[in-house]
Amino acid sequence: MPAFDRNKWLSPLSLLVTLGVIHLVDESILVPIILVPLWFVLFRPFNRSDLLMFLIAAVFIVGQNYSVLERGGFAFEEKDFLLMPFYEPFLWGFYYLNVKRFFSEDRERPRLEPRAFAGVGITAVCFSAFGGNDFRLLLATLVSTGILLWMFHRPYDLYYAAYALALGFVVEIFGVSTGLWSYPNPDFLGMPYWSATMWISVGILGRRFLIPFSEWLSGKPARRGRGR
Repeated sequence: MPAFDRNKWLSPLSLLVTLGVIHLVDESILVPIILVPLWFVLFRPFNRSDLLMFLIAAVFIVGQNYSVLERGGFAFEEKDFLLMPFYEPFLWGFYYLNVKRFFSEDRERPRLEPRAFAGVGITAVCFSAFGGNDFRLLLATLVSTGILLWMFHRPYDLYYAAYALALGFVVEIFGVSTGLWSYPNPDFLGMPYWSATMWISVGILGRRFLIPFSEWLSGKPARRGRGR
């Protein structure tokens, strides 16, 4: 089976397996010990850019999450370090790997552009500055997500945004329904509306920033195309 077709079912399946492990394993420190080797098997072969993408996402989310958690934007049931469970940073590496594998863009992927750095900065500032007030955070992220869509709106940008939104919806429903995390002022099925803008941003920035940035760091030749 071609890799492209294989990943169309492997990415959603890996998400379900991941959530199942989190639900069944009581000790949060054991979750990444189980999941990281499992992801390695499911998504092999790995290259250097995959590993860099995973690590960058994991490290970045520690600071981003903590800024929102400290302001009371949401709360985890388990607070092992910096108000979050041990497995949380690893999950974000997995989310981006999941999205990348689902699309498997073998053709020209978009090159890394200066405006992608601007998009990351705007999004990060919105969540850091307004993370303690749901209404202000929603307004801020509507603006930041609108800016992202204005800058990046080619078909595959929208595909990435839609897939990340669907992935995020499953993750959020799982988390709030099992009590692993909660939001102080939920709007819909235990989730705030800003959760949607967050996941849309995850998809767009994954394609336009994190994936090409990781490839650039890994020493891959720069791509000339602007993407589909």
